[in-house]
Amino acid sequence: MKDKPLIVHVLYRLDTGGMERIVVSLINATCDRYRHAVIALTGFGVLRGEIENTVTACVSLEKKPGKDWPCYLRLWRALRALKPDLVQTYNVGTLDFAPVVKMAGVSRLVHAEHGRDATDPEGESPKYLRLRRWMAPLIDRYVAVSPDLQSWLTERAGIRRSKVVYIANGIDAGMFNVPRVASEPRRQLGDFAPPDTVVVGNIARLDKVKDQAGLLSAFKFLREKAGHANCRLIIAGEGPQREALERQIVQLGLVETVRLLGNRDDVAELLAECDVFALSSIAEGMPVTLLEAMAARLPVVATDVGGVALVVEAGVTGTLVLVGDPHAMAEALRAYVADATLRRQHGAAGCARVAAQFSLNAMATAYV
Repeated sequence: MKDKPLIVHVLYRLDTGGMERIVVSLINATCDRYRHAVIALTGFGVLRGEIENTVTACVSLEKKPGKDWPCYLRLWRALRALKPDLVQTYNVGTLDFAPVVKMAGVSRLVHAEHGRDATDPEGESPKYLRLRRWMAPLIDRYVAVSPDLQSWLTERAGIRRSKVVYIANGIDAGMFNVPRVASEPRRQLGDFAPPDTVVVGNIARLDKVKDQAGLLSAFKFLREKAGHANCRLIIAGEGPQREALERQIVQLGLVETVRLLGNRDDVAELLAECDVFALSSIAEGMPVTLLEAMAARLPVVATDVGGVALVVEAGVTGTLVLVGDPHAMAEALRAYVADATLRRQHGAAGCARVAAQFSLNAMATAYV
């Protein structure tokens, strides 16, 4: 109905990723209260199909690499045509479009920070800090998806505290309740992972900030030095690091035990066939894949960055390790590979934690 307020979500690209998944979930969870539209600077991927029947419009600005000045004009025209009541932008890639939003006559602008840029994982880039300070007067409210990002915005980026709100990411945990009998063949992975193997899973875009290279080194150490040859590693996702990771897999002699699966639309079924989840990122906001893995009853080994420690309760739902320490990650994985009871205990605790603290309903209510 046209009397419902229209919210336009502006993001760099609507493609596979944790932040993008949250945008889609938020749109679908609040479509009874708001109308939604999406403007993607560089286009759409498979997630567009999940909101096709929900949104008023999906617009791609076909932004060229670098400073594409005509793109600013295209955004202005799109906003003038849509006439939104509120615009929400996402991450630093859309931040410099704030003046265009205001010039298009939009009175309410919200900016969401889901994680720092891969080239600036600590958030210390003078260029980006200046940009955030310059844009701050135009933005009515900031949403940070972790307390780490919230404090960084106020203390380092200089955003007024009253403007910044923390809203935890949330998921529909029931979607990941996919039963599997441990003794039966894995349908998704087939002969690659027989029932007697232990499968370590990683779901993330293939980007330097996710440090799958470090995870591969840890897996190599786990198999050869810790005596666990019955392990397999699967990595689901796409990105610019694919070729480098493929080369590393060959160099480490892991061709028979590691699979790069590309983007998948069966994440719940894939997680059900894993035994442990590993996240090796050097920077994060609040990783949606961690929530999904825990909802799937997987224990987690993750680097202690960003909002990860808020999700993973060390010693209860998983293990936290330092960034850039593949030996520590291998040792943490070894404990779970060797102990099925520990896997079950931490997996069950993680599932309960997600249901209690990181639900889709709680997140949607907070945004409303």
